[in-house]
Amino acid sequence: MNIQQNISLKKYNTFGISVNAKRFISVNSVYQLQQLLKIEKDIFLISGGSNMLLTKDIEKLVIHIDIKGISIDRENENDVYLTVNAGENWHEFVLWCVSNNYGGIENLSLIPGNVGTCPIQNIGAYGVEVKDTITKVEAIDIENQKLVSFSNIECNFGYRNSIFKNEVKGKYIITSVSFRLTKKNIN
Repeated sequence: MNIQQNISLKKYNTFGISVNAKRFISVNSVYQLQQLLKIEKDIFLISGGSNMLLTKDIEKLVIHIDIKGISIDRENENDVYLTVNAGENWHEFVLWCVSNNYGGIENLSLIPGNVGTCPIQNIGAYGVEVKDTITKVEAIDIENQKLVSFSNIECNFGYRNSIFKNEVKGKYIITSVSFRLTKKNIN
């Protein structure tokens, strides 16, 4: 593991504020994150860097979630089931879906952030909420490093709300989100 010292977070937050992380690591696999959490508990997570205003240098270990990948789990005539890793840029994922004629999240384009943060506040726009397409959220339990799955119902989605914003805040790190999108009536 390559933990870097005194790294500027300017490129890791959408406000472009130049604050430093005393210690910083970018993780690109679930395994790497699990191994890191075995030795580090005092952490500060950063993903796409939106919805956060950094005002001072960060003393905790800053972990940048950069786990990438989109996979088609299965499909039928009407639907496609995808698993998208947490580090994928949300808007780029929406564009990928549109270019593949997968519908359901096209109203959610241009929302800043990464896929791993979309379930936290149940992003939405123009009458669409991401909860309507999420089938499962996978996360690592920070305490024991085990991978845990949350069904859509277990996520307890509400208007700009979820279990990750409340009951289990700070206990899990989302690693991937699974979606059910339509292959009909897109365009």
